[in-house]
Amino acid sequence: MLRRILFSNIPMGYFTGAVLGTLVGFFLLMATFSAWNLYNAFIQSRAGQSQQYVTINKQISVLNTMSKDLSGFKPEEIEEIRHADFVADMAPYQRSSFGVQASRDASSNMPYMRTEMFFEAVPQRFLDKVPEAWDWKKGQEHIPVIIPKDYLDLYNFGFAKAQGLPNVSKSLVGQFSFELTLYGNRRVEKFTGSIAGFSNRIQSLLVPMGFLEAANARFNPAKNPRPDRLILKLKPNMEKDLYAFLKEKGYETTHDAFQGGKVSLFVHLSGGILLFIASLIILLALIVYALTLQLTVQRNKDEIYQLTLLGYKPIVIFRYYFVVQVILALLVLFVSGVFIEIITSRALEFLAERYIEIKQFSIWPTYLLAAGIMLIFIFITAMNTIKLIRKLARKGTL
Repeated sequence: MLRRILFSNIPMGYFTGAVLGTLVGFFLLMATFSAWNLYNAFIQSRAGQSQQYVTINKQISVLNTMSKDLSGFKPEEIEEIRHADFVADMAPYQRSSFGVQASRDASSNMPYMRTEMFFEAVPQRFLDKVPEAWDWKKGQEHIPVIIPKDYLDLYNFGFAKAQGLPNVSKSLVGQFSFELTLYGNRRVEKFTGSIAGFSNRIQSLLVPMGFLEAANARFNPAKNPRPDRLILKLKPNMEKDLYAFLKEKGYETTHDAFQGGKVSLFVHLSGGILLFIASLIILLALIVYALTLQLTVQRNKDEIYQLTLLGYKPIVIFRYYFVVQVILALLVLFVSGVFIEIITSRALEFLAERYIEIKQFSIWPTYLLAAGIMLIFIFITAMNTIKLIRKLARKGTL
């Protein structure tokens, strides 16, 4: 009977709208926060923490075309880059300082081929994948070579199509051998070579470091050029610092090293905007909800005053409004939580189907955030409601 009296003049339209608005706001907030946490967990997981490698060089200008040394890095410049905050590891490219000619005799399916080329080498730890036959020992006449994966694509989808030649697969290319003629320092020597692997990271023709050092010493011992290119292993989420450094020094990179940073920036910016919008919706919905609750109390001011005259204490009257408020808050949290649990589970299943496993993600921070906001709101609203009921109990009206 007391509950019916206290809620006899409740504005159902306003009340329902306020509850639905609060539900939508909390759902958006929890969804955005969960997506943000999911993205951060992906970044920190093995799938998301694939190391970022970039190759940098000095910009080619009219000035440094006049001298080959001007395009190379000085020792002090290399050390500066090595100790930069964004660099986890670094190594210069070693390049061949001798002539290289590759040739292959004609076969039933392939014409005779001959080309001038070059070699470069980097420490083995910078390779995408180390081929099984990558080791080279002094005196060995066979040289394994790693080429960019793009070279194979250019052959299959460009050169082969234009010349009417058959396409070749990675495994088939590995079975081809070719003759390498190395010359310099009045020496000419022949080796055999084969494609040992492909690289998506390094756009160059790579040979083992030990072979290149031995060949440079044999075919051009007097020449020790400055390295023109450096390969960097970046620390996580340091693309912004790298970009600022390259711009300051006038260096450039042929890789789109900033895609990860751009995606991260976009996700965080979008997430921040969505969090802001969701927070505004929640704030407005909670304000409407609080005003609706106060309007309910105001519309029942005569009943509240009469009940106090009958001996009911304000805290007893307040308890009925408070219980309703808590029930509605739990309902909002429960419904929002169910939707978020379903969406998050589907998202994790979607990623797992694509072999992206995220082990460090937890939905509990989202629940705790929503519960914390709701508790703060309940506390503030409860204080205002009991204050209003006490005023009505004393005066009967405001």
